[in-house]
Amino acid sequence: MSDKNKQLDVAQTAVRQTFYNNDDELDLMDVIAQLWKGKVIIIAAVVVFVLLGLSYALLAKEKWTSEAIVTQPSAGQVANYNAALNVMYSQYPQDKLGIADLQQQLFARFYASMNAQVNALQNLEEPLDLKVAEVVKGQKEPLSVSFTAQTAKEAQAQVTHYIKLTNDDVVKDYGEDIKRNLAVKERELTDNLASQELVFESKKQQRIDVLKQALKIAQASNIVESNLTQAEFLSDDTLYMLGSRALSAMIANESTKPLSFDDLYYGTQRALSAIQNLKIQVDNLQSFRYIMQPDLPIRRESPKRALVIILSALLGGLVGAGAVLGRNMMANYRQRHPL
Repeated sequence: MSDKNKQLDVAQTAVRQTFYNNDDELDLMDVIAQLWKGKVIIIAAVVVFVLLGLSYALLAKEKWTSEAIVTQPSAGQVANYNAALNVMYSQYPQDKLGIADLQQQLFARFYASMNAQVNALQNLEEPLDLKVAEVVKGQKEPLSVSFTAQTAKEAQAQVTHYIKLTNDDVVKDYGEDIKRNLAVKERELTDNLASQELVFESKKQQRIDVLKQALKIAQASNIVESNLTQAEFLSDDTLYMLGSRALSAMIANESTKPLSFDDLYYGTQRALSAIQNLKIQVDNLQSFRYIMQPDLPIRRESPKRALVIILSALLGGLVGAGAVLGRNMMANYRQRHPL
């Protein structure tokens, strides 16, 4: 048998003789007795580890977490924006988002912006611990928004700050978006009115041209006065029968008569006037609503000092007990195998 194997057998024999009786049964009373004799070492180890744990608990950076719970905005918080949409879609109300859809859309934008904010803070050189999570798994509302900082007040202030910052960005985007859409709609309606005016102007000129042609025919036919009793059924080709005198009066009247517009034109004009006079107010627009305001935490997330001290004491006791039993094992080994 090699020297290495012999040494291993000797060590195992020493351990067996230290902890086991002649029947190879664990002698608990002997182990307890050894630990009692080495209680000073064990107590010293516990004290050292407790002091180390206490030092860590006192010097480690504290972590406090403040949480808020938010959900989609109320109908009142989107009322002004919805009113602006009503004006913009006054001609085609079927194309406008319903107020419930608008609330969901705003909150979805808030959720996406909050997640983008979380990623941005995580990518900083010194990451900040902002978290967004679903309160009910699988449902995007309500949401839990939390922030961890070194003090309770700082954690609460930071949660409030990032929620407000995200909401302000969303509201600003929606405000600028409605302004752009209204500007586009105003140009569209203005161009539409101009196009309709050209059409009616063209119709008026066409009517004048028809009357002038009828006048030429009447003059060529020497028809000065009309003998017709009913002229309402005359077509453009038979208008000359009205006579040159009546046709001349009709041409003069048609030239000075204002354009005659239809209901579509006036509807377009009303829509344009409403947009031009609209005062866009998004001051009270919100992309979220608080279910629970950011709380002021009363318990640290870490370090948990009581737990640290208890674990330190347990670890110190284990190390001290290990040292005592190891020392006795080595003493027993040396007694049985003196150099």
